[in-house]
Amino acid sequence: MNLERGKLFTICAIIAVLGFVTGSTFAVTVDVDSPSGLGATATFTLIDPMKLEVVLTNTSTGVPYGFNNSDQLLTGISFDLSGPQIIGGTVVIGPDIGDHSLNFDIGPLDNGADVSSEWGYGNSGSTGMLANMVSTNVSHMVPFSNGPNLDGPESLDGPQGGLITDPVVVYLGENLGAIQNSIVITLNLGGDGLRNMSFLDNGVIAEFGSDAAFIPEPATICLLGLGSLSLIRRWTR
Repeated sequence: MNLERGKLFTICAIIAVLGFVTGSTFAVTVDVDSPSGLGATATFTLIDPMKLEVVLTNTSTGVPYGFNNSDQLLTGISFDLSGPQIIGGTVVIGPDIGDHSLNFDIGPLDNGADVSSEWGYGNSGSTGMLANMVSTNVSHMVPFSNGPNLDGPESLDGPQGGLITDPVVVYLGENLGAIQNSIVITLNLGGDGLRNMSFLDNGVIAEFGSDAAFIPEPATICLLGLGSLSLIRRWTR
């Protein structure tokens, strides 16, 4: 693996995948882990062919040496839908009682609060990321919402609004807004949408803020352990 200095810290999600079916929807949970202690969980639920939900959680237990308070924040997730594009959606703080904002300029926000203005979506990839992505970073992103602004600059601006784990690994300070420790992302899809979760065979990459990039080598990018996804049943009306 190559360690490069850059804007993002990315980890290939090749560790664990769990799929389950509920009624007319089905979901897949991807666990992302790094030997450094950085970790994330993303649960993908296909609500219908035109709507994909992603519950994103920071599960880190440590950080690489030298990481600062913003580097520890989980700031995005990327995948390759292989056709459909993201055309909009919403982002809200997770449903659990312990999910809430920290240090937001607007004041504290609890579970279920809309934080769409702090996140954006993209369909053209970015450094170290796959084609379709959701992120707090500005590069290649379209904001889910133009306001109200909740923290920091009014435009997307790096790690603000990213996810921090519970308990906190690195002291956050008082001037950096974050969400502890999960969000629910609802994505509206264009084109013909999705009929199954086979796009996850293309991999998942989690993104951690700020000034470092860990990019998997091409031979290992997100391919291991995902073959079983093609066996998950197709969505039916």
